[in-house]
Amino acid sequence: MIWHKTRPFFERIFPILRWSKDYNVDKGVSDLLTGITVGMTLIPQSMAYASLAELGPEYGLYSSISGGFVYLFFGTISELHIAPTALLSLFTYSHTLHTTFGKHNAVVLLCLLSGVVELLCGILHLGFLVDFVSTPVVAAFTSAGAITIATSQVKNLLGLHFSAETFLSSWYQIYEHIHETKKWDAILGTSCFIILLGLRKLKDYGEPPLEKAGDGSMKCSQIKRILWFASISRNVVVVIGCSTLAFFLKKSGYDVLSLTGSLPNGLPNMSFPQIEVTYEGVHYSFIEMAKQLGSGILVVPFIAVLGNVAIAKAFAKGKAMDASQEMIALGMCNIVGSCFGSYPINASFSRGAISNASSVKTPISGIYAGLLVILSLTFLTPCFSYIPKPTLSAVVICAVLFMVEVTMTKLIWKINKIDLIPFTLTLLSCLLIGLEMGIIIGVCVDIILLLHSSARPKILFEVVVDNELGNYLKVTPTSAITFPSAEYIRERIMKCHNSELGTDLYMVVIDCHRIHKIDFTAGKCLGALIADLKNNNRQVIFYQPRLKIVKILKNVCPKEMLIAGSEEELVIHLRNAKVVKSTFPTQAVEKFKQVKET
Repeated sequence: MIWHKTRPFFERIFPILRWSKDYNVDKGVSDLLTGITVGMTLIPQSMAYASLAELGPEYGLYSSISGGFVYLFFGTISELHIAPTALLSLFTYSHTLHTTFGKHNAVVLLCLLSGVVELLCGILHLGFLVDFVSTPVVAAFTSAGAITIATSQVKNLLGLHFSAETFLSSWYQIYEHIHETKKWDAILGTSCFIILLGLRKLKDYGEPPLEKAGDGSMKCSQIKRILWFASISRNVVVVIGCSTLAFFLKKSGYDVLSLTGSLPNGLPNMSFPQIEVTYEGVHYSFIEMAKQLGSGILVVPFIAVLGNVAIAKAFAKGKAMDASQEMIALGMCNIVGSCFGSYPINASFSRGAISNASSVKTPISGIYAGLLVILSLTFLTPCFSYIPKPTLSAVVICAVLFMVEVTMTKLIWKINKIDLIPFTLTLLSCLLIGLEMGIIIGVCVDIILLLHSSARPKILFEVVVDNELGNYLKVTPTSAITFPSAEYIRERIMKCHNSELGTDLYMVVIDCHRIHKIDFTAGKCLGALIADLKNNNRQVIFYQPRLKIVKILKNVCPKEMLIAGSEEELVIHLRNAKVVKSTFPTQAVEKFKQVKET
């Protein structure tokens, strides 16, 4: 009995309790194949992303271990795999670059604190905050991040050695050090880049192997399935091929490529992150370490949540997506991941697309991907030392290249050109000032545009010509009237009535059926409007206002205010009104017969 009452609560926190009841062999096979497919992409990709954070490749693998296991219990979207991503790797680098208590200590602590912030946001149901960042701003931020990430990898692609934090400084340093380009690194990196793009194109000629026809047979041929698998496994194919080449070159005495070097063997030690450390003889308290991480404690989880929720919505397949639960799942993945030496992680659209194409059924596929990572750390670590750095850079560049939202830019131009303002400002700010300030500027521009639309709502004006009741002006505000727009609406009504229509209209009917809310300032402005029109021998009728609006109007407006709750009452007020009957000028009637939008 108690279980039946508490079951909905536990099923909301642990979604696995909902879908595990219907789990079967067919779903298990689909998840197994998906997990293996994603794992083959995840291993080289995570190693490449670790280089973005200026960490060894092993930290990318450490960060890929726990996400699938934790998300299994807390996640709601089957396609999501929580692991390193390019954008978070870049932010991890920028917020741990100047820390003095050890790079590894910094990234692990940042992962823990990011998880705590994400978990608290989920518990407090703050998922709605993500809605304040518009799609154009997110698209511009993602595009700028992709361009910045690709720029940061050019140095490894060419075999250069320098330090740069921003987009502009990276290109300046490339220009300064271009003469130091290592020929064989540049040739290998460029070749890997071209091969990866070519293999990616193969996906257009292949089809996923799990799509079946109505009779149960495969819809696509064997060749198409091979092409599809070769396309999604392109990172593994290129990394293995280049590592083999580097191995034989080095054994032959040709040490001409920049390699990742030796990596620690085996799995990381599981331990809770240290909140106090002694590094190079200096003791650091938790507060001192947190101060050095600075705004990253809030910025990194915000970016992670923003990306995770956006990807989850993309793969929700029309179902309601619980943003708060996704925050909880992401927070738990980061908290547990920090115990394995992970840096901040979240979902990736590329991994989600592969899962979706592989007909994933449940989050169990993440376990199989995690097991592949564990096996690679256990048995393949010595082989990783032969992976060329230009190859990993080519993997990163090809991964982020298609994050640049060219198609969406064209769509924004076609649908609503005003949205190009926040898009352009965000993109330029992210590239010229920095990603953090860029998205803050973008959100601020969004808020300004939102406030402007609230302060300057559309108002419909219509002259109603009636020989029996008399001519009158009908005003229809199209939204709520609040303090930013109250004075504007009052001025527009006065201007339209006095300046444009002349003195032949003695009644103003304010249609309130679209007004769902007014505040105190709006009520006072409407009261002032009634007084101004009364001084000019005109009357105002509020037509079909809601009850809560009537209460406000009665308290702030003159007692002789007229209210018509129905069409019959409106007719009565118009008949009883003592107005001067006159024929409205023909030219003015023709001008205002149609609705005028302001």
